[in-house]
Amino acid sequence: MCKKGMEWDEPLPDNLSTKWESWLSEIPKLADLKIRRCYKPEGFEDLKKVELHHFSDASLTGYGQCSYLRLVDVHSNIHCSLVLGKARVTPLKPVTVPRLELQAAVTSIKVSNFLNKELDYENIENFYWTDSKVVLGYIGNDARRFHIYVANRIQRIKDASVAEQWHYIPSAENPARSCHPVA
Repeated sequence: MCKKGMEWDEPLPDNLSTKWESWLSEIPKLADLKIRRCYKPEGFEDLKKVELHHFSDASLTGYGQCSYLRLVDVHSNIHCSLVLGKARVTPLKPVTVPRLELQAAVTSIKVSNFLNKELDYENIENFYWTDSKVVLGYIGNDARRFHIYVANRIQRIKDASVAEQWHYIPSAENPARSCHPVA
């Protein structure tokens, strides 16, 4: 609707009106949705390791990230749970996929900063995952100077993490792949 330049009070075309009505009819079902808030399951022993794994991804339609908490107890039992996901639709002005991947990585940094403040765990170790080798190249590069857009985002990433925390994940295995909007 935005791409078509529709006004906010303009009637929806029939094909969009049907989708809107369907979505609207599903909203009451949200009242029945229950999500457990406790990340440490019952019977899980004292923790020896707490990790946050942040996955980011982008496409021409959107970008997003999701963060998982990985707990390891003193008996080496492991429990993982989704903590937070963010998704954004791409701007109307065309942006390249590498720049969107970079923006998704910055979103992971923002979410990491938020979760490290809000979660009640000590010594959280953060891992960042992307399927963009371009982003990993930007982060690992200390010699080259970048254009302002890239430089500002790389600086934001480097202010909150180190290159060794960033890892490659194949696209097919990246859970953030389903976190961003699709057409």
